[in-house]
Amino acid sequence: MAEPACIDPRHHVHDAHGFVAAVERACHERGLRLTPIRARVLGLVADAGQPIKAYDLLELIRVGNNDDGEGAGAAAPPTVYRALDFLLANGFIHKLESVNAFVACHHPNTAQHSVPFLICDNCHSAVELEDLDVVAQLEERAKSLGFRPQAQTLEVHGLCARCAG
Repeated sequence: MAEPACIDPRHHVHDAHGFVAAVERACHERGLRLTPIRARVLGLVADAGQPIKAYDLLELIRVGNNDDGEGAGAAAPPTVYRALDFLLANGFIHKLESVNAFVACHHPNTAQHSVPFLICDNCHSAVELEDLDVVAQLEERAKSLGFRPQAQTLEVHGLCARCAG
């Protein structure tokens, strides 16, 4: 089944609980373990609706209702960072390097992939703009210069249509 292209600026994760369930299924299919703290971090990233920083996640875990059995003692920074590392490595979230924050990936059933992001400097929204042509062009251009790309991070800052209007 082909994944839809993320070319609609309104395309984002609308249902954090459903997203976590989709990731749980993907983990089961791939033989991965989505621990309670990983699921909690993932749910908070998906529920944020915009990029969220690791320490904001830590604070939400510490003060939020914790009905998943993970106590506040499990909410140390290394625990959150390990959960984020797992989610990143398996393509469930993306890290926006320029703002040092995380967003849910729209395609929990695919492996880690490169996508350009459009980041609004006013409202801080981030749009995952899956454009395979842009990704391929960057890779081809790098290779033509003798560079061997290992990862791509393309983030375009500006104003979204709502803020620019």
